[in-house]
Amino acid sequence: MLLLGLATAVWAAGDAAQKRKQGQWTEIRNGDVWTDEAGNLVQAHAPGFLKQGDTWYMVGEDRGHSFNPDVNLYASKDLQHWTFVKKIIQNFVTSPDLGRRRMIERAKLLFNEKTGKYVVWCHWESRNYAASEAACFQCDSIDGNYQLVWSGRPMGIKSRDCNVFVDNDGTAYFISTTEENTNLGLFKLSDDYLTPVSHTPLFEGDRREAPAIVRVPAEKKGERDLYFMFNSACSGWKPNQCKMSYTHDLTQGWVPLQNIGDSVAYRTQAAAILVIRGTKQTTYLYVGDRWMDPDLPHSKIIIFPITFRGNECEFHYRDSFQINFTTGEWR
Repeated sequence: MLLLGLATAVWAAGDAAQKRKQGQWTEIRNGDVWTDEAGNLVQAHAPGFLKQGDTWYMVGEDRGHSFNPDVNLYASKDLQHWTFVKKIIQNFVTSPDLGRRRMIERAKLLFNEKTGKYVVWCHWESRNYAASEAACFQCDSIDGNYQLVWSGRPMGIKSRDCNVFVDNDGTAYFISTTEENTNLGLFKLSDDYLTPVSHTPLFEGDRREAPAIVRVPAEKKGERDLYFMFNSACSGWKPNQCKMSYTHDLTQGWVPLQNIGDSVAYRTQAAAILVIRGTKQTTYLYVGDRWMDPDLPHSKIIIFPITFRGNECEFHYRDSFQINFTTGEWR
């Protein structure tokens, strides 16, 4: 009788663990600053994300020294419990200019399947924002010491606020605010992701920044996938109206920008659109920075689900929601 009870308990515990593994719901709450597993403030502002296996990696600005941020790397299984990995780019260490004549903003992380290398692109700027440059770093491992490969104006074009996008075929793009914040520039990168090889100006004269692109599959066979871009106006740390556009072709055909969400993007600025592909559905998560100027180290990272239907997007802030990373469902 005792052995039977023990076997039943072991079976029940294993069954419960399997159910948790397959169907666990994670609650994501917005509005508080994040702390890592050691209890320290998460310093990864204007974050970039890369998923490998079941682990999410996040890079971003360490605003502990507000105007000379290092680049930190964190790891998480659920976008809520973050472990600090290391500083992958450091002032005075990675480059003698960094922390003196240059600072980094909006670091974004890529993995190149052809070369097996990890690449970081970022805004590489002087204190008075006169440099208007970008920079590219590379490393053999995701948690190694990244080396500066190149810095300057991409294809000779003034470049500031930025992001990256990797298409389904592995082609990577660097997107930045160009020509004194007048346009957005779409720069196709070389096969090794280290060099811009072509440039397409987008939304000329609209003065937009903080671009975030996602590709959404067509709903019906025979239709073409859509690319959506979210961006903001150039108003420093102050939040403003988020706008969205879409197209079938990254280099052309973008429809005029349209307002989305409330007039201050729920007090955020776009950083990334994460794609959660589950066994039952695909969910898209908007990630935005809630800048706390002048207390930049306490700026918050905001996440909420958005839904695409045809060429429309449901963009509604939520104080909290639950997501199942196995099935892709949210509630």
